[in-house]
Amino acid sequence: MKQYKFQALVTLYGGSDGDPGAILGSAPHRMVLRGRNEESGHSQLYTALVSCDDERPFQPGSQRFLATLRLAGDDVTDYLSIGGHFDLWLGSTVGDGIVTRRLFV
Repeated sequence: MKQYKFQALVTLYGGSDGDPGAILGSAPHRMVLRGRNEESGHSQLYTALVSCDDERPFQPGSQRFLATLRLAGDDVTDYLSIGGHFDLWLGSTVGDGIVTRRLFV
């Protein structure tokens, strides 16, 4: 299984029924990421570590912010590529994003 690291612009949605929704900070937070294959239209779920690239925490309702995504899989590049859209999930969809670049380590 290959390890991948991407940078993305992410938007978090507000929670419902008094739930404040997801909050991200500089410490990695485990989330489920759903990537889409633009050619086939199929989706794939991945476990990812998501963290802000800024020191202050971002909350629902904030504008898009730069985040780092770390994930593993054999077919990741089929579902996540530069300009590709994805959803963030924590029991329900809590945000979405667009991949801006792949980071190589």
